[in-house]
Amino acid sequence: MSSKQELIDRLNKAMAWELAGVIQYMQAAVMVTGDAREIYREFFHESSEEALEHAEVVGEKIAVLGGVPTVEPATIRQAASIDDMLEAALALERDALKAWEDAHAVAEAANPGTLFWIEEHVAEEQEHVDHLEKLTEKVQFASSDIDEATGQSG
Repeated sequence: MSSKQELIDRLNKAMAWELAGVIQYMQAAVMVTGDAREIYREFFHESSEEALEHAEVVGEKIAVLGGVPTVEPATIRQAASIDDMLEAALALERDALKAWEDAHAVAEAANPGTLFWIEEHVAEEQEHVDHLEKLTEKVQFASSDIDEATGQSG
């Protein structure tokens, strides 16, 4: 059986990644240049705002469980090129996903509502990882898969 303190500690790790996201994404939004700026500035800006919302919500949960929310962000990865910014974002989201999964593993220390709440965050972080894996071209399609899907012969 997990302790409430262990859950608080793991939620604080998730919060640290959300705080890192606020800073990392904000910096990327103001630093992105070139013709990609029109697309990615907004993407990074919205990601920063979303991370801030997540940090506030997880901070509230930590407080209601009797803990003190962290004020220390996790690792902030700086980058100057759009490709490096996207790679840094993917690394951040993978780390955040791991932190939320770790919190989920001990969520029974609280109550069923907290478990479901954490599951929603795990699902949302997984969506972010999936999206960034596509943006960074980590997802590859074999031409044979496309041929089969369209009914064409290769």
